[in-house]
Amino acid sequence: MELIHGVSALYWATIILGSATGFTILWLFDSITHGHLVDIDITDKELQTHRNILVASVLMEMSLVSMYWWDIEALPFFLTFLIVRTTHEFIDELHFHTDRCSIYESRLHLGMWIFVFLKTIGMFMWGFFTNYQGIESLPIAYYIWGGIVFIVMSVVSLIEWKRGLPSIFA
Repeated sequence: MELIHGVSALYWATIILGSATGFTILWLFDSITHGHLVDIDITDKELQTHRNILVASVLMEMSLVSMYWWDIEALPFFLTFLIVRTTHEFIDELHFHTDRCSIYESRLHLGMWIFVFLKTIGMFMWGFFTNYQGIESLPIAYYIWGGIVFIVMSVVSLIEWKRGLPSIFA
């Protein structure tokens, strides 16, 4: 356990924000691809699976953030949301994407999976084992970086959530 406590907050924050940035960039490109396919080749069931992934992802992120205050209490929620999110990702990839996706889109998904798991593992290790020790002393640039990533990720999330919904909901 001492090994994890000895890792600097700057390291954790760089891994997490770098992974979140990589994921967000790839997700933006994936969202643009979905925009071209939504009226042609993406079914309502696939769009609902994407919404399920979004909900599980937001809840998983909230459980990871809550580890700052409640590490043990947040653990069952984190594990549940991680399993639900990952299960829906597998459904999405294996059921909807296998036959349809181009090499480009498949590589976007591969990169997204890598970045999201790097970020999730980093947040879990830093949050669960140290309650984000040192987060308050990060350079201001890290908070700005995190804010920018959060805003861009939120905009892409909203676009993806609304995609394919009847205009009354969009």
